[in-house]
Amino acid sequence: MILLPLIALFGCQPQENKYEDAANRIEEALQQKYGEEFVVEKIGGGFGTVNTNTIKSMASPKSDPSIKFQVEITKDLEKVYDKYLNEIVAQSNVKPIEEMARKFWSDAKVTITNDTVWTYPTHVDRDMTYEEFLKLYPSNTQLVSVFVNSENYMNEMNEMDEDSELLRYQQFAKVLVESGNLKTRFNVKYLSLDAYSRYDELRRRSAEMTYEYKKEEDERSLMNFVVINGTYISENGKLEDSEVDFKETFEYWKRKRLEYLEKKGTM
Repeated sequence: MILLPLIALFGCQPQENKYEDAANRIEEALQQKYGEEFVVEKIGGGFGTVNTNTIKSMASPKSDPSIKFQVEITKDLEKVYDKYLNEIVAQSNVKPIEEMARKFWSDAKVTITNDTVWTYPTHVDRDMTYEEFLKLYPSNTQLVSVFVNSENYMNEMNEMDEDSELLRYQQFAKVLVESGNLKTRFNVKYLSLDAYSRYDELRRRSAEMTYEYKKEEDERSLMNFVVINGTYISENGKLEDSEVDFKETFEYWKRKRLEYLEKKGTM
């Protein structure tokens, strides 16, 4: 078991023992609840918790370490709250939503997570659909990231056919609504050719692909994102953004597209 404090390592032995006891209790509780083994990867720190009486941690199932989810445990080690069901429902929805996305972007690769904000699910039904999950947890927003190769959606001058992309967004949103995917925020993330070619390699390490690509940009000065655009589908099936909003976002990313063009010219 790897225990990495979220804020810092504490020199006080009793504090370390407390975190170890909490991690052991979390792993035990999760196994009892879901019938599989888990590993607590990070633990410690009170920021972002429901209240000051809990310890925050991150865990993953041994069956798929790339999936990370939030867990909190009360300081008396009695109660454990987790968001594993968020990820179970999200993972079961990846394939059908990816199939929908590929009707509009043939090279689409999709990741999904569910954000129930401060609500920790109590159900354990692995076969729960997203529609059922949303009824039980109406605070949830489904976060869909569609990763595509930017080279397939720009001409040799890195200009995009914005009207065509807008139509794709609208059509994709329509099929999402028709399939019950309300309260969904989706973003299409147009990757550089190099970033897209490494997608499968990165995905084997982590399901949090946006985080992984952003981390690479920050730490290695790579250019992974060339354009990002998308919208939010409300509980009534309406789009949050207008065509003007979409085009303003494309304009915002214009500098990055030109920068990418310049880099390609030196390769």
